[in-house]
Amino acid sequence: MRVPPLGRDAWLALGMNALSCLGSGLTMPFLLVYLHAVRDLPLGTAGAVLAVSGVAGLVVVPLTGPLVDRAGARPAFVGGLLVGGAGIALFTVATSLGWALLAAVVYGFSGGLTWNSFASLLAQLVPASSRGAVFALRYTSANAAFGAGALIAGFVTVGSTAGPYVAILLVDAVSYVALAAAMLLVPAPVVTSTDTGGGYRVVLRDRALLRVLVVNTLLTVFALAQPSAIFTAWVTGPGGQSSRVAGIAFAVNIAVLLACQLPVLAWARGRSRLRVAAASAVVFAGAWVLLAFGAGHAALIVAALGVFAVGETLLSPTLPALVNDLAPDELRGRYNAALALSQQSGPVLAPLLGGLALGRGLGVPYVLLLAAVCLATAALASTIRVYEEVS
Repeated sequence: MRVPPLGRDAWLALGMNALSCLGSGLTMPFLLVYLHAVRDLPLGTAGAVLAVSGVAGLVVVPLTGPLVDRAGARPAFVGGLLVGGAGIALFTVATSLGWALLAAVVYGFSGGLTWNSFASLLAQLVPASSRGAVFALRYTSANAAFGAGALIAGFVTVGSTAGPYVAILLVDAVSYVALAAAMLLVPAPVVTSTDTGGGYRVVLRDRALLRVLVVNTLLTVFALAQPSAIFTAWVTGPGGQSSRVAGIAFAVNIAVLLACQLPVLAWARGRSRLRVAAASAVVFAGAWVLLAFGAGHAALIVAALGVFAVGETLLSPTLPALVNDLAPDELRGRYNAALALSQQSGPVLAPLLGGLALGRGLGVPYVLLLAAVCLATAALASTIRVYEEVS
């Protein structure tokens, strides 16, 4: 299968981002354990600290839009990496709740800035016709790298002593600084227009963008964010299986992502981004139905997350690229900030909705509800008509 011809600069940026995600995979899945088992924070308090990090990222996102538009995507991304390194480094000295909260806030600010600035940078490094490919490869490479990092850390960060955890955190912090320096090898894209008049007022008046964001929010909340939010709890609860089955399912998910992304990109080329997004929603619905009927059957549960990965490969080249098709260069940072806010709705709402359903013994009905919402979203995406570049 032919690899998309994105150009040296885009491939370099994707490679740097994948290394950054590898570092995040080394640290993020085990921060809760580190804060609780090593730094002696109560489990509930440690969870609240990490939630503060997410809220900090959410709060800072609207501020990153004007920063990216005025300073440029590459300088903003480099700055975000440096802030992220500082945040991770602060976790190594988080011996009290105050230090842990400071580290969480700094790291959260970094996430809000790097997501927006990197999306804007990728959109500027490739022509509009290649945006679908570059955003798809970003999604797949980031997920694969994060999973690999988590796997490596699982063999290192064991026990209740600080040494292994602190070593991993310091390696990740240094990698942020190294990646920031490496990003200077990527030429800053030339943006011809610098008029930022209107700001977010222009964004909020863009009806095409708002329609796309509605579709993106629904798919983020009722599809993309659900596996990390409820899948393991569902498998070990209503699914009647062990956590080992959940681990196998996630491994299959990553394998299918890697195997299918390039063929799906080839299939999607020349098709409407919204139509492909609608197809992804149908596949997500099928995965949820398979999961609902998989209660008590390990093979069906694993297969459901494999089918889900096909939906991910379909969705990844569509809506982020379409938002950047709609964005004028001078407001690209603000458009991507709006998309980032939509993406953040998933990690906030998915655990809340899933936790309420599982807590009331409604695991199977909840998954069927997810399927119904995905089908409704597919119908909605199919009816939207906006001027767009094809995938």
